[in-house]
Amino acid sequence: MSEFLLERDGTKVKVMVGQRLTAQTAPELRELLCAIQEDGVTDLTLDLSGTETLDAVGIELLLAAANSYRGGGKRLAVQAVPRNIFSLLETMRVAQRLSAQMG
Repeated sequence: MSEFLLERDGTKVKVMVGQRLTAQTAPELRELLCAIQEDGVTDLTLDLSGTETLDAVGIELLLAAANSYRGGGKRLAVQAVPRNIFSLLETMRVAQRLSAQMG
């Protein structure tokens, strides 16, 4: 069963990430993000409001998504990041690179 919910409005997509973005769930999200990008989405938001656990594989996936959406008129934002996860992203110096916003 998928941990990810998707809302789409034209070329804008919002993905609500589930409770965990870990080595166990990252492959499914990676497939979803690849399909979204191939479908012409130019504005992608990842909503982490329900995320409680983020591991190194999850962070790697977020960074890969940010790299894929950099330039060419594309935009990626990571929003509604819980305080503890936002602190981790800041400590690792990747919060700004992800356009992360605490929620």
